[in-house]
Amino acid sequence: MKKHTILLSLLVLLFSSCDEENLNNIAANQFVVEAFIYAGEPIDDIRIKSTFPLSQEEDTSAPINNAEVTLIKNGQRFPLVSSGTEGLYNYPGDDVSVETNDVFQLEVVHNGITATAETIVPTPTEGLILSEDSLKVPRLPLSEGREAIVEAIGNFLRESRIEATWDNPNEDLYFMVVESVKDTIDPIFPGQVIDALARFRFVSEPTEDNSLAFLGGTLVSFGTYSVRVYHINQEYAALYENRTQDSRDLNEPPSNIQNALGVFSAFNSQEAFFEVARE
Repeated sequence: MKKHTILLSLLVLLFSSCDEENLNNIAANQFVVEAFIYAGEPIDDIRIKSTFPLSQEEDTSAPINNAEVTLIKNGQRFPLVSSGTEGLYNYPGDDVSVETNDVFQLEVVHNGITATAETIVPTPTEGLILSEDSLKVPRLPLSEGREAIVEAIGNFLRESRIEATWDNPNEDLYFMVVESVKDTIDPIFPGQVIDALARFRFVSEPTEDNSLAFLGGTLVSFGTYSVRVYHINQEYAALYENRTQDSRDLNEPPSNIQNALGVFSAFNSQEAFFEVARE
């Protein structure tokens, strides 16, 4: 499961914004590593791709599907396999676990370059509480006309705010993922049928606060939803905090990858659930 739609776009921005001198020092066969592991979840969010010039406005990097990628834990090596044509790699077995305080090394070999990195799995999120454990969707007054229907939907949207709170005494960074649990779709409103062809997923930006909120009324389907709040590791926190660098002083951003660019980081989470049902 790819959690980092927003987080990966940050990597694109930062690692394409090195100044010209740094870019000229990057070898033609250099590559970028975007590697994330999650406590208690499958290892399937490792991406390898090429660099691209600062002079290009769009991300023109190419996926690298033929690298040798290995995850190492306690000296034991776990070779990853390519997931297809998008530069993604995963570990197909079930004999490696990702747990709090585990130390992992990553090794990527491509075009004669061996890149290495290390990360430690952070502590899990604690004290996660949702302000609501269920949302009741009112039946639409279809016989009362368009205005009544619009008003009913508007009232539901305004009253469907759900807030997730958790313990954060050290003001660490966290992000939240909200997604439907089931693959089957049961649309809430007829106009959302087309949008509901795919499972709902929302990924927040990282925050140093101890709460995030979202409107349950923006969901497209009845059913059970998962809310996961992820504790961000220091490697990614440093990268995220570097996002505000002045464009007149574009230095190479923080990277814990040796002999390549990018980041290898671990996350830990706590999960809660809520239901969206008919009134």
